Amino acid sequence: MNDYTKNIQFMDNMIARMKDLGIDLYLIITGEGADPIPGTCFGVDTVGSSAYAFTSRGDKLAIASVIDAQDVEESGMFDKVIHYQEFYPDLAALVRELPHKTIAFDYSEEVPLCDGLTMGKYETFLHALGETDFVCVSSDTFIPALREQLHGFNVAFCVLAQLVLEDSLEELEEVMTF
Repeated sequence: MNDYTKNIQFMDNMIARMKDLGIDLYLIITGEGADPIPGTCFGVDTVGSSAYAFTSRGDKLAIASVIDAQDVEESGMFDKVIHYQEFYPDLAALVRELPHKTIAFDYSEEVPLCDGLTMGKYETFLHALGETDFVCVSSDTFIPALREQLHGFNVAFCVLAQLVLEDSLEELEEVMTF
């Protein structure tokens, strides 16, 4: 059995940061591992369409197929795991019940970790949600710093190693063109 202590702490810190930033809802819409956040930050992932919803008031919710829900439920990290009949209509109904004036999604031009939401999934979600006003923000405003806390030195070391390699490649290119 997995120990999700660090993942639970990550979620609690994430919700506190959402409050600080005025984000009502963090919504991760994924399928077939398209979004890296669930697996790397929560330690659970699904194969089929699924979503994870976190509110600034502390709700931790997941919506998944009956087949995928087992691992999410067994993790014990979520207040409620909803088994959907029709993914997008059921997800839209859930979002309408939650505070959602400002919603963070996983899209980013700068941080690949926070860029797991496909345009198709986003557009399909908006269509199912219908006429609902909200401000859309990127999860890159809070996830990278929290993930670094979760994985600590490993993330910092990887970033440093990447910078060193990039500098070495630039130097090598200069030598090769000489």
